[in-house]
Amino acid sequence: MANTMKLIAKKCFSKAIQVTDRIHVHELVLETLQEIRIKYRWEVMDRENQPILQAKSENKTYIPPTLKIMDIL
Repeated sequence: MANTMKLIAKKCFSKAIQVTDRIHVHELVLETLQEIRIKYRWEVMDRENQPILQAKSENKTYIPPTLKIMDIL
């Protein structure tokens, strides 16, 4: 699927038909999704750490917000 590989295949096997392997496309999509998940998780962790560091700099105890069951219903 890379341009260099396409060029090599075209020059070496001029009469061949190129196809995209579904399994490898699936693998590339999953890898990309995982990278996106990791990126957003780090962003969330940074947002969570800001109030913790703020409390620490003020010599206070950080109490994280909690979600009550009744808030959901």
